[in-house]
Amino acid sequence: MTEKIIPFFFLLGSVVYLCLAGQLTFGTLQSPRSGFLPILAGITAVLFALFLIFKQLRSKESIPKENVDWTKFIFILIGLLFYITIFNIIGYFAATFIFLFYLFKIADTKGWIFPFMMAAGSSIVFYLLFKYFLAVTLP
Repeated sequence: MTEKIIPFFFLLGSVVYLCLAGQLTFGTLQSPRSGFLPILAGITAVLFALFLIFKQLRSKESIPKENVDWTKFIFILIGLLFYITIFNIIGYFAATFIFLFYLFKIADTKGWIFPFMMAAGSSIVFYLLFKYFLAVTLP
């Protein structure tokens, strides 16, 4: 039953988002303004929500319930709160490295080398991407 209700909430949220994005100036394809991308994203979200609603209404079968292990979800939320807290204190690179290392260890990765290399590699790549390619300063 809930799989039939959730798309309606998604549609409601998408319509609210689209109404708020509609307050921004759209512009044109040649000269997009601040509302160009938010309005397109809102329209896309509404279309996806309508697609999900029609798909769920046509479906006669119900999805069987599964037992969910909430421990990983809770640990990820704790990690996100920690990341937000330390981001401004120790900076982007160190906070992102610690957060990604933590996430890779929570994902049941064996050993310490793989999570370390993935966290370091991801942090370096994102830092270089933002610093040199996008020319955006990071804290």
